[in-house]
Amino acid sequence: MKKGDIWIGVVLLGVLAWFIVPFLAKEETSGASASAVITVNGEHYRTVELTESAHEIEIDTSRGYNLLRISHNGIEMIEADCPDQLCLGFGHVHRKGGTIVCLPNRIFVEIIGADGNGDDVDAVVF
Repeated sequence: MKKGDIWIGVVLLGVLAWFIVPFLAKEETSGASASAVITVNGEHYRTVELTESAHEIEIDTSRGYNLLRISHNGIEMIEADCPDQLCLGFGHVHRKGGTIVCLPNRIFVEIIGADGNGDDVDAVVF
């Protein structure tokens, strides 16, 4: 083996480690499900546990109507009568710290951890 071959091997191992380390550093789930905190007009509306079973939550206020669906350990906004419909574009949110916001209807949904903590590290940088 030449000196250049060793350097190529070291570089390849470094690149491989660069892609594998983030997967190893991810937090393992302990089986406890997360929760979603729903805030309407700046005030706590409801906290719901995110489960596999599907059910819906209707939020009808003087500002408008929104429909949230809880399924597959996540939550999504499936219906809203706001003019821009941007809140429907957030999709199915299931990770800690994920949010859904409907500004015209003043609805804010945030995913928190099973322990009530949503400020975990979301990336590892070397």
